[in-house]
Amino acid sequence: MYNIFVYGTLKKEGCNHHFLKDSEFVKNEVLKDHSIYVPDLFNFPLLLEDEGGKVHGEIYNIDDNTLANLDMLEGEGSLYNRINKDELDFQYYLFNDNGAWNIDRKKDKIDGGIWEV
Repeated sequence: MYNIFVYGTLKKEGCNHHFLKDSEFVKNEVLKDHSIYVPDLFNFPLLLEDEGGKVHGEIYNIDDNTLANLDMLEGEGSLYNRINKDELDFQYYLFNDNGAWNIDRKKDKIDGGIWEV
């Protein structure tokens, strides 16, 4: 079993929350030193490192099958990278910003770090 932090379309009421339908909600959480961004033409948030930033999300306890489905949804290893830091008790998906997406870190940032579903 794994704890996974979700902050966008996977949150309760989000359009992809059905991927977590058999998973246990653990708690609300704030991920520090990260922010979420929504560039033009995107209808979902991108999580990037951002010193001093905060992202509000939810933690779910998931099984191997759900983790595999989330990896597929998030394009793990290409669009997103699943991060597992020793100091955190959860994993999360970090957007793979290779510079091709033209993310404006000022204009596209969601102030307050809360994705409204």
